[in-house]
Amino acid sequence: MSTLTSVPEAAATVRGDSWLARKARAVIRSGPGFAIEVIIFWAVLELFQQLNYGGRIITGPQSTRVLILSVAFVVLALGAAEARFGLYRRIWKVAGIHDAIATGFAVTEAALLIALANWALPGDYRVFRLAVPILAAPAALMGIGVFRLLPRLLSRTPATGSRLVIVASSASHPAVKELVQSPSPEWQAVAIITMDARQLNHTVLGVPVVGHSDDLASLLKSTGADGVAFVLDRDTQPEDKKMLNASLEAGLPLFIVPGADHWMHRHGGARLRQLSADDLVGRTHRELEVEHARDQVAGKTVLVTGAAGSIGSELSRLLAGLNPQRLVLLDNNESGLFDIAEELRMGMSIDVREALISITDREPLIELFAEERPDLVFHAAAYKHVPMLEMYPAQAVITNVVGTYNTIRCAEAAGVKTFVLISTDKAVARHSVMGCTKRLCEQMILGRQSKMTCWAVRFGNVVGSRGSVVPLFERQIEQGGPVTITHPEMTRYMMTIREAVSLVIKTLTVAKAGHVYMLDMGEPMKIVSLAEALVRARGLRPGADIDIVYTGLRPGERLHEELLGPDEGSRPTEHPAIMEVVSPNSFSPEDLDWTITRLDELARAGRADELVHTLKIAASDHPQRRPEEPRIERKREGRRVADDS
Repeated sequence: MSTLTSVPEAAATVRGDSWLARKARAVIRSGPGFAIEVIIFWAVLELFQQLNYGGRIITGPQSTRVLILSVAFVVLALGAAEARFGLYRRIWKVAGIHDAIATGFAVTEAALLIALANWALPGDYRVFRLAVPILAAPAALMGIGVFRLLPRLLSRTPATGSRLVIVASSASHPAVKELVQSPSPEWQAVAIITMDARQLNHTVLGVPVVGHSDDLASLLKSTGADGVAFVLDRDTQPEDKKMLNASLEAGLPLFIVPGADHWMHRHGGARLRQLSADDLVGRTHRELEVEHARDQVAGKTVLVTGAAGSIGSELSRLLAGLNPQRLVLLDNNESGLFDIAEELRMGMSIDVREALISITDREPLIELFAEERPDLVFHAAAYKHVPMLEMYPAQAVITNVVGTYNTIRCAEAAGVKTFVLISTDKAVARHSVMGCTKRLCEQMILGRQSKMTCWAVRFGNVVGSRGSVVPLFERQIEQGGPVTITHPEMTRYMMTIREAVSLVIKTLTVAKAGHVYMLDMGEPMKIVSLAEALVRARGLRPGADIDIVYTGLRPGERLHEELLGPDEGSRPTEHPAIMEVVSPNSFSPEDLDWTITRLDELARAGRADELVHTLKIAASDHPQRRPEEPRIERKREGRRVADDS
């Protein structure tokens, strides 16, 4: 029994010790500052008392009793006021207007308390003249305010870091103030360049607005900038490329301040991020395009294959924002599937279901479609690394061709209403194994005859996707080089993942069954120019600080990608960034089924050379047809009877 009663007593002792320890730490932490404030307040009161505020100067010494009582008044009154307004809990190095107001209220309250206490005493025992606490309050506030704001004032002293020029859509942007008043040890804001002409010749916390963004190149020279930070309050747009290029030509490191809508999502992220390839590509962002397709997605069951990949995961994020009834994420990448599913569950209140299935396994795929009964299917699952698939053609065929065939057949059997295939511009040239497999997938769409509405969307390289050259370049630059490029003349069409996926969803409102569509890829970009821009954006010199090495074309690669094949044409749709590809349908349904079965047999038998040969013929303008089945003729009772074997 004694053991049972001793436990609460011990807990109480621990709690008591903890409370005392906390109070002791608080006194040690706040005591010296509070003591200085008491001295400031008391000294001001005594000064006004002795000078009688313009009246007779008191020359006689005050008694010890009066001095002790005056100090006690200040300690009790100021302590109560600071506790009320929580001045001891504030971090004064980042103090702002609210902290200054709180300090003013606290000093005013302390002065009123002292005045009331002094007035309540009998006349012979009063410590101060009646008006002294009120008259001394402004001077006391100035003294205490300077003391409290001293850490903040000291933080504004010139730093030893490099000179940072801020380029902003508006000098009044909150991020501009944050960069100015909280400099890092490496960077000190020295000038602001704005896009708002009305703000010229103004200052932000002492930092001048030196000019307009149209004169960026000359202003960077006149300010002696060591780096540039762009505060645009939005993702970079095509018109921003001129400013970025001006900074790159000056050889300065570039930083991007994320837009306000990204701040809350950057858990532990840096305030400044380095210039990325997305910024250099400068494509238009099309969030509004996604909203136009809300009626086609809201309340529906949507299935995304390859949901753990770069394109599939971004597709899942945008579709989740359109309020589907259920979003089914299919992939055989367990970790990636878990990550995207948890991300969507945390950010949105929709029904998200994972399907850890490979599209090459037909039986589990059939069971999934039968159980979920999706209304829409976005098929993004595919192998896409061109040189690797040249080495492993069997895996390319089984995943890209047979897997797509399985998915389409299962979708038809489950009554799916809409099927969207993600294709690639590599399906045009039909030069690589990967391109041939994707062209054959397009033929499955072109030759489809069913109640299911299906189409394919073709686009080029997306910046930052897995396997893209951009993450490779960034890693190589961080490691000090060299940056490896296959050929100095290589070009690629580039767009951001979000723009590509947004336009894919937009096709829900403009596409027709059995067609192939192509996204507007803009002008091709030289890969070496992209690599050099990434190097310069970090304040380094291509060829001097970071070497650029050319390694030669890899198997299956081409110098330039094409958007249309020699046997194809194009025509516009209702949307200017989406074009319809006029592509021939080379297969009958029977020939297509026979071709896929033949490729599957060759792939599983490991006959790689014959597989590649057959695949390239199947993807050509004149694919091989299903051979005629032999006919056996014989005589029976004077008649010739033909039997199909």
